[in-house]
Amino acid sequence: MPQPASTQPTKRGPRGDISRARILDAADRLLREKGTVEGVSLRAIAAGVGIAPNAMYTYFASLSQLWHDLGDQRLGMVRPEELLTIDCRYCALLELAQRGLQLTAIPGTMSLLRTQPILGPNSFRLSETILELTADASINPRDAHDLLLAWFYGGIALAQEGWTSGTDEIRGERDLSDFPLIAGRADPDTGAQLRAIFRGIGIVHSCGLGDE
Repeated sequence: MPQPASTQPTKRGPRGDISRARILDAADRLLREKGTVEGVSLRAIAAGVGIAPNAMYTYFASLSQLWHDLGDQRLGMVRPEELLTIDCRYCALLELAQRGLQLTAIPGTMSLLRTQPILGPNSFRLSETILELTADASINPRDAHDLLLAWFYGGIALAQEGWTSGTDEIRGERDLSDFPLIAGRADPDTGAQLRAIFRGIGIVHSCGLGDE
């Protein structure tokens, strides 16, 4: 006897022309254009790859997971493992800071990092590299790692959110006679700040370049 046709809906699978990588590329383009995670909707990302918004959940469990994976993908642009081939750890950490500045200059990077902790392969690779480069520091590598990341991330965040530049801009516009140290303070020197941190945690040149 023939069986009745199933009334259960057929679960759709991934489309052959759509991949997680393609969706991440679309999200990355939109984030660079809008500048913040909040400015990019799931609907806009779906439209960028030509699928329905609900179909996004075939590839990512949530929009939060998509942003997490994009954040980890961007951290991979730093290529930290390359720095382990540099004989001088001081120079390697300077290069890491420079690559970090290049990364955070890409629109949306800081928004990604602020949205949630990034705990993916590239994030772990970055931390592993910093821990190795600070293995001979005068403090525990974990503490050196946290100090360096806090200085870098905190400095960039303060600058982008206007805490530093905002105060500097009003020095010439307001009477700051009650705050003479603020009125007369010098412009920030991030190189001097980083060198001071290196001295404090015992990271020195081993290449003969001195403390520059």
